[in-house]
Amino acid sequence: MLLNQIKSKNILLIYLASVIGGMIFFLPILALYLEKSLFSFTNVAIIFSIEAVALLLFEVPTGAIADLFGRKKTMVTAYCVVIFAIVFLYIGGSMRMFVLFAIFNSFARALASGTDSALIYDTLKDEGKEHLYKKIVGTYHALWPLGASIGSVIGGYLAISSLSLPVIMTLIPFGFAFVLILFIKEPKYEKEDHKNVFRHMFNASKIVISNKQLVFLMLIGFILLGVGESIHRMGSLFFEFKKIPLMYFGWITAFIFGGSSIGHFMSHNFSERFGNKKTLIICVIGSPLLILLATLTLGYVSILLFIIPSLFFGLRRPVVSHLLNIEATSSKRATLISLYNFMGQLGMAIFVPFLGYFSDLYSINTAYMVSASLMFLALLFVLFLKEKN
Repeated sequence: MLLNQIKSKNILLIYLASVIGGMIFFLPILALYLEKSLFSFTNVAIIFSIEAVALLLFEVPTGAIADLFGRKKTMVTAYCVVIFAIVFLYIGGSMRMFVLFAIFNSFARALASGTDSALIYDTLKDEGKEHLYKKIVGTYHALWPLGASIGSVIGGYLAISSLSLPVIMTLIPFGFAFVLILFIKEPKYEKEDHKNVFRHMFNASKIVISNKQLVFLMLIGFILLGVGESIHRMGSLFFEFKKIPLMYFGWITAFIFGGSSIGHFMSHNFSERFGNKKTLIICVIGSPLLILLATLTLGYVSILLFIIPSLFFGLRRPVVSHLLNIEATSSKRATLISLYNFMGQLGMAIFVPFLGYFSDLYSINTAYMVSASLMFLALLFVLFLKEKN
């Protein structure tokens, strides 16, 4: 067993926290939950856009905080903050409460973003086992959607009674995940001789600008994460447009996360066989093509086509993470990963308001058709990547 090769308990603990923390019961109905109080697709998109903009502001500074002050402290803080976010979402009822949810949730996501991957890599590096990273991180990223699949099925049934019930019940798994994080031990890694967050951010940004491989990876993230995440967030409204009954929303979301989980598990073996670059090319072509087909079909066929791209997301994510990490120095690892996530959130902040606007102006089906077409642009930058192992 892979975990038997690693002395530290960190990997096991973060695995368990990932699958339990993925049980977010309100995921299948979040857009619908917001729309019932905000009354339009555009207003729902504004909340997601605010969350993306807030994440932009928090993303890189929190990566620097993790590098300068420690991975574990940053992860613990993230779980504390997300609890406040869920409380604001549950209170809901107004744009103000949902904006507070968006800001707190984005802060929590930013704190965890990059920190978890850096913690895993440095734990392995401390034992001289960095070669296991792509396999370990693929499994780690597979466990969150596995938990989300379970949570989505439960949440779908809870939503039949009340759209707010899945929100408040989500606090239960988050409490368990928080306890697990407390038992993680800080891995050894190179630290800067200063605690200046902005200086650290500036130095990490210079590394990206001077490295063509990192520049192309950032641009790929801008398109794929920006557009893809916007499409995913508005998913429940797409299901409603395709006249799918509410009782199936949880199962659909579960299959989406299940596909992502399978893709993450497959990623290491798939990329080892076909190469990192070819894997990304297959994913960049496959995802938007299937989403386009989903807009051209009806009912459950369209939903099936909408689900399958999650498999490609799972395949590409560990590969991109691997390519980022081999370009990063230990002292700036979390910050560089946060810069990549920053570019994805920048893309979402720019695109999701237009997605909401075009959905109101025409239809969400037409908006998705345009969105999928834009995702093909990422192929231009994938072709410039160098194959690295």
